[in-house]
Amino acid sequence: MATQDSRIKIKRSTVSGTVPTVAPSDDHTQPSPAWTATDIYKGELFINQADNVVWSRGDGGVFCIGGTAELTIASADVLTLNSTPLTIVPAVSGYAIEVISASVKVDFNSAAYATNVDLLLISSSANIEQAKARIHASVASTILLQKATPALATSTQIIGNDDLVVKVDSGNPTAGDSDITVYVNYRLIPA
Repeated sequence: MATQDSRIKIKRSTVSGTVPTVAPSDDHTQPSPAWTATDIYKGELFINQADNVVWSRGDGGVFCIGGTAELTIASADVLTLNSTPLTIVPAVSGYAIEVISASVKVDFNSAAYATNVDLLLISSSANIEQAKARIHASVASTILLQKATPALATSTQIIGNDDLVVKVDSGNPTAGDSDITVYVNYRLIPA
């Protein structure tokens, strides 16, 4: 097994949607071919601070180690989550967003949400969610979203170049006055 014992940088970006690229050569000091700011060596890390995503490069190219996102939703917006889904992870060109794990924190106020309380994490043009949980809690709580399994051969679930959105199934919730916060761990896979 060959081991390289040299300093490798951790590159970073503050521009949302920036993805590292495979360098055109094995030596960034050579004038040609020129490296770009997003080129990385094998084994190097690239952190997109704006998106909370960590990348690296192996023998097969650039790959996503993982990302995190969080979205706090005011109770008035929870009541319109079916008609107005909210983006928690914006689309990244050339990649699909795969949910690894997720949870929702219900900051209980005084009334539980009623009807249409299945909270979904879903690719914006998919016909089946990636994860879901019920938000009908009558106490402050944090709930794990359960991973969903496609039921039909025609189901679409993880779709490239799609936003990952938070919505509720069927129709808008009724009653309820609690803010919620959705947390998601995900990875980006080539589309």
